[in-house]
Amino acid sequence: MLNTERLCMGCMNDNGGEKICPICGHDSSDDNTLTQLTIGTWLNANRFLVGRVIEEGGDGITYIGWDNDSNAVVNIREYFPDGLSVRSSDRMTVTPAAEKGMAFNKGMEEFVALFSKLSALPESAAILKIVDAFESNGTVYAVSQVVSGISLKAFLVRNGGSLKWEQVKPLFMPLLATVSELNDAGIIHRGISPETIIVGRDGKLRLTGFSIKEARVEHTDFIARLQSGYSSPEQYLENDDYSAVCDVYSLGAVMFRCLIGTTPPDAKERLVNDKLSISAKITETVPKGALIAVASTLKVDKTERTASVDRFRRMLEAVSSNTVILAQEENGDKKQQTQKGADGKKYAIIASAITAGIFLILICLGMIFFKDALFPTESEPVDASQQSSSMPDTPSVGDVDSTIAHPGEKLYVVPDYTGNTFNNIIRDENLSGKFEIVIAGTEYSNTVARGHVCKQTVAKGSEVARDTEIGVYISLGPSSVNMPNLVGMTEEKAYITLLEYGFFKSNIEFIYKNDDSFAPGTVIETSVKANKTVSTNDSITIYVSDATASSQDTSTEG
Repeated sequence: MLNTERLCMGCMNDNGGEKICPICGHDSSDDNTLTQLTIGTWLNANRFLVGRVIEEGGDGITYIGWDNDSNAVVNIREYFPDGLSVRSSDRMTVTPAAEKGMAFNKGMEEFVALFSKLSALPESAAILKIVDAFESNGTVYAVSQVVSGISLKAFLVRNGGSLKWEQVKPLFMPLLATVSELNDAGIIHRGISPETIIVGRDGKLRLTGFSIKEARVEHTDFIARLQSGYSSPEQYLENDDYSAVCDVYSLGAVMFRCLIGTTPPDAKERLVNDKLSISAKITETVPKGALIAVASTLKVDKTERTASVDRFRRMLEAVSSNTVILAQEENGDKKQQTQKGADGKKYAIIASAITAGIFLILICLGMIFFKDALFPTESEPVDASQQSSSMPDTPSVGDVDSTIAHPGEKLYVVPDYTGNTFNNIIRDENLSGKFEIVIAGTEYSNTVARGHVCKQTVAKGSEVARDTEIGVYISLGPSSVNMPNLVGMTEEKAYITLLEYGFFKSNIEFIYKNDDSFAPGTVIETSVKANKTVSTNDSITIYVSDATASSQDTSTEG
């Protein structure tokens, strides 16, 4: 079993017990807020160790955690809906807020039902396995596995903002198949977006961020957690059934983002102004069948939208054979169009009608997709020079300059991150909400304290596109310091002092020797004299008085 005292509570890596994690920049003295579980809390009979908060909102709080049974990093989701929950002074017990007991308890029942269904599903490569689900402290916890990877949002930024159809199709097919299976099992996500999809190091997509329905639609007691551009129109409306076509819309929007390079307009805007267009340049590189399939998922009227995720998947599968599935449904599928004539009226399906229908559809889609080429506007100019001229054949995290903005794209001013900690930056929406912040490396600095940002890859004040990746360098402190006087300190205090000065744990050695003039466990001398200039990368030997060594020496001499 791993010694959990050596784990960083920010990333759950063994960092040797360093105060400032050299891997993620987490400061071990930081804690979660008073409304969240304390860092270091153990759950479920000391099986799961709670770390820092990853995200909160909707129906609860997600923490990074450690599974002591399997020695693996996990995510711990705690049912704690904002506005409906209160945490007691013990920082563990959860109770409903005043007059919110009914909504709190109903939501908790749905939370249990959701993760029970997920736990019962066969293992799938496209969702994260539910490790455990249990009740404790007046609430419920769901623990899921963690895979190494990055969000699809970050992946797109690192790959120039969009992907080729040849990349998108094999990447998304397994995910579409899994979401279709989830919908068949009565599980509807309602929150699919580039932020809830992970691109694993194995090149596979995995869906995360499951939540109960009440937290994903407006007009409930819960604070709605909707994804602008990806949540379906009906999720903003009252008294709707919020069926599986919500996931159809979200997946279509994600596919739109991957192929086109921009997020679709917010669904609330589309309810009053249903405008959805792309540049002519895109129509030259993306197969028409793929564009037709995506367009059919983004219908504002859900009765006109592609009826199921499986239907959407089959439409995309048909693209490779240059065929388009439009009117004919397989057994068990819902009809694409709602009958709008008098009750009982039936359509006569004949070959000529199908041919004419397809012709009219292609004309309409052509007007949508080639609109920019036929009627260019000043707000959306077509500029081929801004398009990526080459992309890798398979999805990969490349060194593509993602700071280039497309014409007409809104730009955001980059803040000054220097002097701040990485942990504070990623928690502060004003600092990191519009950008993708990553640790680019570490550097010595004579002016910036150890563990704080000393440099950033994009200069402060620069204007860049949303989701631009900005690398920050974490200070290792000065490369040389004046050796502190450790003589007379306890062993533990001397060790901590050297770490605070910037010395590396692996370069600190303790040797125990007999010295009756010092109390056992205190520093007698150091290999480098006090006040002498020394590199923080040098090895330091600390000689400590040891009572055991003293008795052994006495017996030897006797």
